[in-house]
Amino acid sequence: MKRLAWPFVLLTAFSTAALGSTNPKGSPPNLIQSATQTAVFTPVDDRGQPIDVLPVGDSLTVGAQGLAPNTVYELRFALDAERIPTLKEAVGFARATTDAKGALAPHILWFQSGVVGCPERAAPPESPYRFPSFERAREALDGHMLLVTAQAVAADKSGEIPPMELPVGEPVAAFNLPIKVGSAPRVYPSTADGCLLNAHETGRGDLYVTGSGFRGNETVEVSIVPNQRAWREGDAFADVTGDGFASAPKKVVTDASGRFTIPAWNETLQRRGVYDIIARRPLFNPPVGTLSASDVVSYGIDTGVVLYMLYPVGGPTMDIAGRPLNGFPYFEFADSFADTSDPVWGAVDPTYVPAGHPGGTWAAYYVVNHRSVLGWALNNNLVDVSGGIEIQQVKAGCVNGTDVVIWQPPLVKGQYDVVVDFGSTVATTPGSYATDGHYNDTVDFLDGSNQIGFQVAKDPYALGTYPIGQDSYSVDNYFPTLGAASNVDLRAVVRYPAVAAGVGTAVAAGTFPLFVIQHGNHRICYNSSQTHATCTSRVPNHQGYMRLLDTLASNGIIAVSIDAYDLSGPVPQWIPERGQLILKHLEQWSHLNNAATYPSYPNFFAGRFNGKVDMSKISVSGHSRGGEASVSAYMQNTAFNIVSVSSIAPVDGQLYTLPAGVPYFVILPAADGDVTSLSGAKIYDRALGTKSSIDVYGASHNLFNTVWAADGDDSPTTRNDYITAPNQQRIGEAYLSAFTRLYLKNETVYADMMRGQLTFPSTAGYKIYTTHHENSHTRLNSGSSAGFTPAGPITLATASNPAPHSTSVMRATWTGNTATATFTVPVAQRDTTGYEVLSFRVAQTTSASNPASGTQDFRVELATGATVKATSTSLFDVIPKPYVRPGNVVLHTVLTTVRIPLHTFIMNGNGVTLTNIDTVRLRFTSPSTGDIYVDDVEFSR
Repeated sequence: MKRLAWPFVLLTAFSTAALGSTNPKGSPPNLIQSATQTAVFTPVDDRGQPIDVLPVGDSLTVGAQGLAPNTVYELRFALDAERIPTLKEAVGFARATTDAKGALAPHILWFQSGVVGCPERAAPPESPYRFPSFERAREALDGHMLLVTAQAVAADKSGEIPPMELPVGEPVAAFNLPIKVGSAPRVYPSTADGCLLNAHETGRGDLYVTGSGFRGNETVEVSIVPNQRAWREGDAFADVTGDGFASAPKKVVTDASGRFTIPAWNETLQRRGVYDIIARRPLFNPPVGTLSASDVVSYGIDTGVVLYMLYPVGGPTMDIAGRPLNGFPYFEFADSFADTSDPVWGAVDPTYVPAGHPGGTWAAYYVVNHRSVLGWALNNNLVDVSGGIEIQQVKAGCVNGTDVVIWQPPLVKGQYDVVVDFGSTVATTPGSYATDGHYNDTVDFLDGSNQIGFQVAKDPYALGTYPIGQDSYSVDNYFPTLGAASNVDLRAVVRYPAVAAGVGTAVAAGTFPLFVIQHGNHRICYNSSQTHATCTSRVPNHQGYMRLLDTLASNGIIAVSIDAYDLSGPVPQWIPERGQLILKHLEQWSHLNNAATYPSYPNFFAGRFNGKVDMSKISVSGHSRGGEASVSAYMQNTAFNIVSVSSIAPVDGQLYTLPAGVPYFVILPAADGDVTSLSGAKIYDRALGTKSSIDVYGASHNLFNTVWAADGDDSPTTRNDYITAPNQQRIGEAYLSAFTRLYLKNETVYADMMRGQLTFPSTAGYKIYTTHHENSHTRLNSGSSAGFTPAGPITLATASNPAPHSTSVMRATWTGNTATATFTVPVAQRDTTGYEVLSFRVAQTTSASNPASGTQDFRVELATGATVKATSTSLFDVIPKPYVRPGNVVLHTVLTTVRIPLHTFIMNGNGVTLTNIDTVRLRFTSPSTGDIYVDDVEFSR
């Protein structure tokens, strides 16, 4: 869920309850004056509004800023207290970690002011501050004063000390908050006699809804809707209580006191899931189908009700680590994080919580080093590595708590699991709570074991731990003939992992994979009056990628940049020969690794690389003509194990089609002033395997090479989104490093970067749009309007090869906000459980019907029968306006990939079934007009 920066600004429609004027018992304690004045510790309601009074029955939500950075704080609260010296005097508590600026994001400390209702599951432990009804809570709490304090918890670098044994300091921030009976309307799930239910067994009797605080004899329309982690004015909603999840809201007239209790969902129509309740007040004339200021929502960021099914009790493995989103589903589970500026959040989706789970009163979040299934079976001790253990209250009757940051940056590179530990026994009071420091697979939750919970990576641009060795080799005219060329040099610069930095130092212990890059066409002689054969001052074009070579070498890869001096010039392009030259250098490196192979080659370096080159892992790359040459090398190769191919701004004269067995990556500089056709997009389109591309707005052709950049830019510096040469080089080097290490070093954390789902400081802040395709997929539609059925004001057509692409696309043009395009999924493709995302490529056309500025957006729906769930493309990827080149010219509409996690459509158990997705629908509601291309609609890894 999107967390709010201070001060809080949310819907003014969700006003705090109208409160009486009874003076609270007690007076503000002196502690308030003694707390640190620079810290801001703030209460908000469960919808994010600042409050100065807590209405009885509302949840206590707090946040802070100005605290010590990256520090665990214990948040305590008590009634009518001047101090809370220990947890024995507290009503409740939580622990959370501040970010690098000393801020705590808002989260719930006290659910529903302690009202637990009448849970169908095991009753929570008795406590003087747990109440069976709102009425009892009013009797006990009205007029009392809350004291809430924040105190730092001692750090435990070992992660082994039980968190409740760590020393806790004196309060550094505090506030008083009076509790009063409110008069604002409230709705909540209940029993037939109006007692609160947070969870209900599916099909075990009708589900009732109770309301209070409305006008006497007022008509209210009650809808039960799929849960959202936040509700905002204008959000679409639809009741799901009818037959087959159809809309069937219930109307009721309140009694004279403004109360009602009605059966809102018949037991035979209920489905497992997580839901909210919306009470609509027709007297305020709210808009149809969208949330208005007058609507009353159950519990805002909290969950209204969980409808569960009885399954065996157990602590399942599940996704827990992730990031907040601005809109539904407000949270996205994630497997990869950058080590800086990328906090790890934790959240439990009730979809995966077994209904018979006993839960607990509090739960602790541990981040631990990853273990395999066997590793967890042999050792279930919990050793936190995040610098602090977060502890959160568990809501009565269900286990889904609030989202919480479980690791604040800076993170440490590695592989991790997340455990939600409920402790060995259910605590009855804050003072009796203790984590047991072990993973209990019958109760606790685990993100990990059979797969890595999440990974943390360093910026791929960063230098690694190996010292960098330097060298080169050069023989003029070594190849008398090479294809149609003659007298071709054997020349390259080399960087490698070494025992010590410097020229000619020994290679580090072990064997290392090989990366080879080739430059493109550029001037070759600094003296323009000299010819190719007579040049005495050659342009060292191959030395333009030295920082990339250093990055790779320091991360354990032998990196080579080869000179194509003899294959440069206006015509011909020499692409097959350039590809052969790459292969010749691979022969040279085979010989350097093992002198018995290719014995005619020179024995450079006196055996230094003997047995040091892993020839089973080779990656080839190139720039411009070199970019197509890397593809050519793979296509001509018969002798070597080339495991990946990459290109920077390549030409495409040979029309190669890379096979499914090799991954491909290409950089498309949107402001390319040389290869203006962005022909690398065509190589991408034809490639059959896993592939990625980035369209870099503001990037030109030459600036990726430092030698070329020194000769000048190929595009005006006044261009849109201009990127300086050092920054453009850093972007290219970071992406090429990530791609190369992904396939040469199996650094799988960088796979998310190639998917456009992971950003690092080296590439942040630029307009970089990703296209990605996975080998593991099932394609529903590939660039044809034939499979989609239009409805409303929309036209669908098939278009061929929109520049710069070599593919057919579906063109969708709509003129009103009721337009849809519906695809019926073939029966054989409806089971999507083997896939992770719904993926498609999309681009805005140059039509004026698209937004004049900014991005395009539409909603995507998946359906199982009558059960439909939707989300917006803008929450996951950007559909940008086409790049406007100098002269106000638009040459290309580059497709970008939108990847929507399938979990989005089942989050909180809304009824969509991934084993039977029968419909994919594009719904064009806002903007109400537009014109786009769509291609490659597929379920994918």
